[in-house]
Amino acid sequence: MASLQILYQPQAVTRFLILCLILEIASGQDNRNNLLSLNLKVSSMNKANEFAITLTVTNNVDKCMVVKISIEDNPNIKYLSAKATYTACICTVNNYFWDIQVFANTVLQGKAEVVPAKEICPDGENLFPVTSYIEKVTGEILVTPQTSCPP
Repeated sequence: MASLQILYQPQAVTRFLILCLILEIASGQDNRNNLLSLNLKVSSMNKANEFAITLTVTNNVDKCMVVKISIEDNPNIKYLSAKATYTACICTVNNYFWDIQVFANTVLQGKAEVVPAKEICPDGENLFPVTSYIEKVTGEILVTPQTSCPP
């Protein structure tokens, strides 16, 4: 009975509640601040100012999520294949690709947005419930000056 009397002291109750809050913050988070990690890789192609873009999207939680993947619009970029926007079920790591040509030094921005599931993930997958999360990554592309041959 004496051990329960400590709970009737306001300071003890306050300390206990603070301890519970700290433990919840430390272990109860679901990584809302870091659901996805993005890596943008820019590789030179054979022709001048043409690049292969690879955007790697890594899911940092233990549940699958539907993600819309794209490259932000930029007037200095021409898409050689297609300006594709992908929507996929990402459970671990996925790669997305674009071939582009640039006309001036530019900043390229890749974007991954968690969107509501619309029968994208297979039935039975454990889905993450977030529907409004965006992660962006940027990369700079420097254009090689065109040199002309003397006449």
